[in-house]
Amino acid sequence: MNKVITVNLNGNAYQIDEDGYNGLRDYVHHAEAQLSNSADRREVIADLEQAIGEKCSALLRPHKTVITAAEIAQILTEVGPVQNVDGDAGRTDTQSPPRYGAAATPHRKRLYRIRRGSGWAGVCRGLAAYADTDVTLVRVIFVLGTLCSGGLGLLIYFLMILVVPIAYTDSELDEAHAAPPALRRS
Repeated sequence: MNKVITVNLNGNAYQIDEDGYNGLRDYVHHAEAQLSNSADRREVIADLEQAIGEKCSALLRPHKTVITAAEIAQILTEVGPVQNVDGDAGRTDTQSPPRYGAAATPHRKRLYRIRRGSGWAGVCRGLAAYADTDVTLVRVIFVLGTLCSGGLGLLIYFLMILVVPIAYTDSELDEAHAAPPALRRS
């Protein structure tokens, strides 16, 4: 039996097991210490809480209401350490940021369907974001592929609608575009 603690992240309540809460608390305290001299401290901490909250929301389901310590560790690893970039010019931090799970991983790309501003299902916009190219080029390739293959391109398109997830949150859009989160300060 584990103790569960309810935390407020950017105005939303989440239930986290005690070990996960301790890791999250340590992470936020370390971030606040790193940003103690920053003029944007409150804004960055609010953004940090929002990013962590979005990742927590993505883990919750109707029959899964508690976020585990392992999930918190993974979230904090994905968000990465926060370092002050507004500090004194000659100042260097000798203390390395703590680890909150497995070795830090770089921000990775993921393929999502992006329905915001898309023509129909968001497949082409998602592929364009993943390939870092223009969506028109991807659409032309799909049309040419469909015409040249006797409809195989259309079949692939419909399979992608079924298989590729939709990007709902800002963090998923960041992953689709392979953009590092705004909170990563290095």
